[in-house]
Amino acid sequence: MTLADLIVAEAQRQNIDPKLALEVATDESNLNQNAVGRSGEIGVFQLLPSSFPGLDLADVNVNIANGVGYLAAMLAKYQNPAAALAAYNWGPTNLDQAMARYGSDWFSHIPASTQAYVAKILGNVSSQYQAAVGPLPVPAALPNLFASATPPPGGMSVWTQVAIAIGVIFGITLLLSDG
Repeated sequence: MTLADLIVAEAQRQNIDPKLALEVATDESNLNQNAVGRSGEIGVFQLLPSSFPGLDLADVNVNIANGVGYLAAMLAKYQNPAAALAAYNWGPTNLDQAMARYGSDWFSHIPASTQAYVAKILGNVSSQYQAAVGPLPVPAALPNLFASATPPPGGMSVWTQVAIAIGVIFGITLLLSDG
């Protein structure tokens, strides 16, 4: 059984979208159980040992079960895929503070790297796998990523540059998939 098969099976067992779990694991580690992050995250789902005390996260089955379980917990807590992914990437405490402070505009106040993480995963889930199973529902309340960006005098804003980069990446992906 491949790592992708293990992730899909665990996601189905925990009743979450297998495409979403697979995309998170792909983004986190490129499906590499031996991956180690800068802050000590390990395995396919890049879990911090301090967040999972007593567990052998180097064991691929333990890593996948707990990574999918953590993603499921974030989905249950936030009832919003964008918020769940932001919490997975940035931490639920940070996200809760941003939501409390900024309300429905929370997304524009989280780190740009977390915004890109959420956009990339949701974009991949809704486009890359759409033909096979259909798109993951994304709440209409997902904030506009670029609404609060103000271009600097005489130049493009960072958000405009990010939007162009994402468009180029998706365009290349579509060109490659049609070939």
